[in-house]
Amino acid sequence: MESNDIMKKTILTMTLWAGTFWLAALADGSPRIQFDRTVYDFGKTSQVETVTGTFKFKNTGDGVLKLETPKPSCGCTVASLKPDTLKPGESGELTFTLDLGRAKVQFEKQIAVASNDPKTPEVVLIIKADYTPLYNMVPLALSPDLAFGVNETEQFATLTRTDGKPLRILKLDTSKPWIKASVEPGVKTDGSIARIRIAIQRDGLPRPLNEYVHVYTLDETKIPVATLNIYGQVRGEVSVAPESLYWNVTDAAQTAAERPSATFMRRVTIRSASGEAIVLKNPRSSIPGIQVELVPEESGKAYVLIAKLDQTPGQTVSGNLSFETSVASQSRIEVPVIVNVSKR
Repeated sequence: MESNDIMKKTILTMTLWAGTFWLAALADGSPRIQFDRTVYDFGKTSQVETVTGTFKFKNTGDGVLKLETPKPSCGCTVASLKPDTLKPGESGELTFTLDLGRAKVQFEKQIAVASNDPKTPEVVLIIKADYTPLYNMVPLALSPDLAFGVNETEQFATLTRTDGKPLRILKLDTSKPWIKASVEPGVKTDGSIARIRIAIQRDGLPRPLNEYVHVYTLDETKIPVATLNIYGQVRGEVSVAPESLYWNVTDAAQTAAERPSATFMRRVTIRSASGEAIVLKNPRSSIPGIQVELVPEESGKAYVLIAKLDQTPGQTVSGNLSFETSVASQSRIEVPVIVNVSKR
């Protein structure tokens, strides 16, 4: 009886030792991540708004594999994986959903997956597609430029239903009443292609344009099937060139006197678009260390704004140069400025 007890205790001790050694070996082992594929190619894709796919992976090593949250290369991709911890031989899945947008495009998106695999600490998964939307607008954006004295301009875009079925346009909804959108006369009601005319009228003060035209069809009355963006400019009597300034400083320790003038001086030409003399005054800089001066030319019909970077900021900053004018519709004008300080 006593001998049997001793033997049982011995077997139990050996079993515990074996389990301990196995766990230690597992803890000290090397995990290895292996995907069934690293490229997911949808090929030619159309008539959908999103695509979804799954990358499968397995721990082929002899240690516990731990994965971090996947990081897509853009906000249009959402990815999740399960599980995030795998014992040797276990498998998991990474599922993704990609928003395709509404533009015809060939794209390649990436998802970075980091883990404790010592040989491959990060795997980059690639998603490819040659995408054609059901409704294709060309171009996707217009860039109208209403010069001083021009009260209206018109531009055109073409909308195509890529499956060949009739467009059945219900309405063209513009973001502002001074933008008029219409389908060109003569377009067949059962056609799959339509040319759209956009007329933009001068309205209000000189300013940049950031507007749109939404297209609705009888097949989709609540959500626009396509959007035409309008990025342009309504120009006034005073023109500025360039419209923004940029400095790239690689040695912040140097003073203005130690640098070539091209590295610390910038010039902005300001003109009267009407040809009449104008008065500019009170030049200012919102960034300390930039000195500004207005120099009149051509009998007051043009000025040069000279900006000197006398003191380099300790880090990258943005701001503007400004000046006042005698033109009521443009009484104050700002020129955006960026000073990029590169650290060595």
